[in-house]
Amino acid sequence: MRFAKTALLIIAVLMLCSCGANEPTATAAPTDRPSSTPPPPDVPIYQNSFEGNTDPAASGIKSNGKVTLNTDNFNYPGPGTALEIKGSLPGTQGASLYVDLSVKELTGIESVNLSNKTIYFSIFIPKGSPIERVAVSGGKDGDFTPIVSGDVSDDPADYWAKGVWHNYRYVLTYATNVYGYFDTLRIGGERKTNGAAAETSFLVDDLKWIGVDVNHIPVDESVDSLRKYAANQHFQFGMWADPRTLLGDENDPFKNKPWVAYEDPWVAYLNVQEGTVNTIWGFYTAENEDLSQFDYNRPEDAVLIKASSFGEGNSMTPLGYGVGCTFSSVTPWMQNLTFPEQAQALLLYAIEKNLRFTQGQKPIWLLFNEFTLWDEYGGNGLKYRQEVLTGLNGSDFGPALHYMPWAASPTDSSLIEAAFIKAHETDPEAILLLNEGYNAEQIGLARGDFLYQFASSLKAKGIPIDGVGFQLHALVNPQGEIPYYVVFSWPWQFDHWDLEDFLERVDQNVARYETAGLKVAFTEVDVSIKIDDLDLTTPEGRAEYENRLQWQTKYYAGLMKIAIEHENVILYHTWGVSDRWPEGENSFFPGYGDMHLFDKNFNPKPAYFALLEMLKNP
Repeated sequence: MRFAKTALLIIAVLMLCSCGANEPTATAAPTDRPSSTPPPPDVPIYQNSFEGNTDPAASGIKSNGKVTLNTDNFNYPGPGTALEIKGSLPGTQGASLYVDLSVKELTGIESVNLSNKTIYFSIFIPKGSPIERVAVSGGKDGDFTPIVSGDVSDDPADYWAKGVWHNYRYVLTYATNVYGYFDTLRIGGERKTNGAAAETSFLVDDLKWIGVDVNHIPVDESVDSLRKYAANQHFQFGMWADPRTLLGDENDPFKNKPWVAYEDPWVAYLNVQEGTVNTIWGFYTAENEDLSQFDYNRPEDAVLIKASSFGEGNSMTPLGYGVGCTFSSVTPWMQNLTFPEQAQALLLYAIEKNLRFTQGQKPIWLLFNEFTLWDEYGGNGLKYRQEVLTGLNGSDFGPALHYMPWAASPTDSSLIEAAFIKAHETDPEAILLLNEGYNAEQIGLARGDFLYQFASSLKAKGIPIDGVGFQLHALVNPQGEIPYYVVFSWPWQFDHWDLEDFLERVDQNVARYETAGLKVAFTEVDVSIKIDDLDLTTPEGRAEYENRLQWQTKYYAGLMKIAIEHENVILYHTWGVSDRWPEGENSFFPGYGDMHLFDKNFNPKPAYFALLEMLKNP
C-alpha cells in the first residue's frame, strides 16, 4: 500500500445526491413531504506525515507563531518531516502556542465530523520548555472547542516526558465535549500555571484520523496491498492482532488512554486492508461445564463472539486456536481430569463446539499448539500428563515446556487422533493442522523431524489431518545471525544460525511435507531486531537501525520466497501488525523488538515493501 508523501485521502467518500419526490400529475394531490437533505461529505480515513510539503501556509497550516519544516528532528522511524512551531508563550495560565490546520486545504472537504473518529498525532516538547500541556481543539467559523489534552513533564520518568517524541491516540467517541463538524484542527502547547513569558517551540508529526465501522471496513482495491496481490497466490496472507486491540474491552477503565492498546481502529483497518485472515480463540471452557449442550452466548465468550463477527463482517477466513492448544497455565481442574475418559469428553466437546461455530466459513483450525517436547527433553515425543510440573533449573517454565493434558505419555496420540476425527466429522471443509514453535520449522533438528514423522504417521493411518503450522518467531542479531536455544533454561543459553542456512533448512522441510501430501501454514511470523543499543536521534544510530531492518527484511522475504515456490503452503500469517502495540519490545528477550511490518506510526517498513514486490512480481 502506497502512503503518499503529502496529505493522503485513502478512501474517497462520494456525496449522496438528494432525491426529490416524483413530479405530480395534473390530478395528484400536493404533498408536504420535504425532500431529504444529504449529509455533508466525510473523510473517514486520513493520514499526513507532512513529507514533501514545501510551503506550510499554502497548505492551510498557520500559527500564532512561526511554522517551519524540520527534517532533522522528526518522529523517527518515519517519512522524515515534522512541523516545527516557534514563538512566544505568554506567562498567563492557559496561554498557548498553537498550529492551525485547515480541513479544506488538507482534504478538499469544507469540514470533517470528528465525533466518530479516532485521532492520532505525534508531538515533541523540548526539555525545559514552559509548555505544560498538549491540547487539541476543533474549530468551526473561528470558534474552538477543546477535544483532548494531556500533560507533559520535565520528569524523565514520566510517561509524557519532554525531550522525546510521543504518539498520541484518542478515541473521540468517548469525549463528551466533541460535537459536529469542524473546519480547523488546532494543536497547541499550553500553560497550566502562571509564569514568565518565554520563547519556546514544539513539533508535530504523523497526523491521522479514522472513523469506520470496524465490522465492515471498506477495502480500497485501487491501492497496492499485500491482500490484493496475495489473491493471485495459492496461499492467504494475514496479520494477527489482539481482539481487544481490534474491538476494545468494555470493562477496561483505561480504554481511551493513548498508551493503552485497546480499541485501535487503525490496527483493524490495516488488518483488513492488508489481509484476509482473522485469528480467533476457542470458546472458554469452565470446570464442571455441561457437555450436553453448546451455549454460544455466555459472557465469558463475548470477546470471541466479537472477534468472529469482525472476521465475518470483513469476509475473512477464521484461523482458530482451541482447547487442544492448552499447553501452558493448565488449570488444576483440567490437570485432575481422569484420563482418558473425562479428558477425552472435554476435548471432543470443545472441538465440536468450536468447529460448529465456524462451520461454512472454510476455517483453518490449529487443533493442537506447541504440543511436542522441547529439545531439552529430546525433542522426540508429545508433551504429556505428569505428576511433577517443576521448571528447568528452578524456573517457572516447566508446565509450558513439557505438560499437556491430552496425552498419557510421549507416545500416546489417541486423543489427538480422536480430536482430528471429530473435527472433520463436524466440518469436512475445515483445514485441520498441528501447530508448533521453535525448531520445528527446520529439517535436521529433533523437534522438526519428530513433527514431520508424527504428522506423516497420522496421515498414513487415515487420520484426517491436512498438515502443520510453523510459528516462525525469530530474532536476528546485528550480524545477521539467528540466535537459538542450546538448552531451554534460565539464564538462556544460545548458539547462532546463519540466516541463509536457516532459510534453506526451512525450505527443505516444507518440500518434504509437499512430497508427503501435507499442507504447511506459516502461522505466527515475526522477527525482532536488537534496538536497545541504538541512539535513534543520531545519524549513526539511524543508519545502523536501517541496516538491521535489512536483516529483518531478508527473513520476511526469505519465507515469502518459500511460500511462493511451494504449492503446499496455504498461509503466510504474521504475529502482529505494528511496532506500536505493544511498544515493539520482545517480552522474552529484552533489548530486541520492532518485529512487525509496520512501524509505531503504522508506516510500512522495508520488509513490507519487499513482500509487496514479491507478490506483485512473483
